[in-house]
Amino acid sequence: MYSNKILEKEDDIQESDLEEVEITFGFKFPTSIREHYLMYNGGYPEKSLFVGADNSEHIVEFFIPVKNEERSLLSILTLLDDEQIKPVWLIPFADEDGGNLFCFSIREKDNGAIYYYNHEFDYGEDPEDYIEYLSDSLPNFINSLIEYEEEE
Repeated sequence: MYSNKILEKEDDIQESDLEEVEITFGFKFPTSIREHYLMYNGGYPEKSLFVGADNSEHIVEFFIPVKNEERSLLSILTLLDDEQIKPVWLIPFADEDGGNLFCFSIREKDNGAIYYYNHEFDYGEDPEDYIEYLSDSLPNFINSLIEYEEEE
């Protein structure tokens, strides 16, 4: 599915686990996201650095698992919905160190497109101003990641 390996995934999930999230939060997973979760529940990419067209850099720390005892997509969506700090059309699927999120769109016009959501803004500011388009699909996003070499 990807040219980039996904390492240390969580226990497998079933369609019913995805349906529970869909019913609870009122959206449908785009096909590529659904397939990803059924193959890889959580984990992290071997190559983790995304470099944008403007040379911005974002590092995928880990994929948010649908089911996990400590941290799950259900718990993160519940928290974000309670705080009302993210646009409703974005659903997080991966995390960056510091709490910024990689999300997929559930809008009809760009369903499954990948965005970077920077949560570092002041109360009253428009969260839409802190969103960056990254890719048209999850497979293209994961395959575009490159090796991240930490500075010593």
